[in-house]
Amino acid sequence: MNAPSTGKPYAAAVIPSFNEGSRIVPAIKAIIDSPLVREIIVVDDGSDTNETELAVRSFHQVRYLRNEVNRGKGFSMERGVNSTTAPIIFFCDADLEGITPEIVSSIIEPVANETYDMFIGIRNNVAQKSFLPFALNSGERALRREVWEKLPKFYKHRFRIEVGMNYFVRHHGKGYGYKLFPYYQTAKERKYGFWKGTVRRWKMNGDVSLAWARANFIDRFRNFAWRSPKTLEPISKTS
Repeated sequence: MNAPSTGKPYAAAVIPSFNEGSRIVPAIKAIIDSPLVREIIVVDDGSDTNETELAVRSFHQVRYLRNEVNRGKGFSMERGVNSTTAPIIFFCDADLEGITPEIVSSIIEPVANETYDMFIGIRNNVAQKSFLPFALNSGERALRREVWEKLPKFYKHRFRIEVGMNYFVRHHGKGYGYKLFPYYQTAKERKYGFWKGTVRRWKMNGDVSLAWARANFIDRFRNFAWRSPKTLEPISKTS
């Protein structure tokens, strides 16, 4: 995929997916039409059926990778990053509704302009946007490749990943920005049914809690070599 040149650093989009089937299509369509994205990589995390593969194969611009077994979100994101040399990575979940090319570009733009090391798109789901620490765990974010490469491996495991990125970008480098956009994520309870979806949600919450504990009670006391206090900027919401 070769997006039109804008004179800015280009981004590669990495979409981790597990059992999403055709739900992945709106995200792919939105990303394809963003002028800041040059590559799209879908990493299928060992889905139970080939529905996701069939949906992705209909887009010739998209590269499809598949894990033989389920390895988790963080592993899939790492595999996607390792398959590209793009200077900016745009991560996007596969189960979105209302995502548009304008939203994708608005998330990438502050990183391409070097305003922030990472920029997060906050979803318009009521439960997610109501509490900022939850909202900032959104899967839609752009970041400099260097940030990802320096993130400790501990956080690149299942659902620890967003907490890990938030913590390290906040304390090392130019910080991150965020903005609320009018798009949504499909709730797990809606995808899998109430009980199965609830179990999956609490497993995710366990990963998030473990990452938060590690970040706040262990890593905050370490002096990482890549810390850059002179360029540290506060977290802020953009207009």
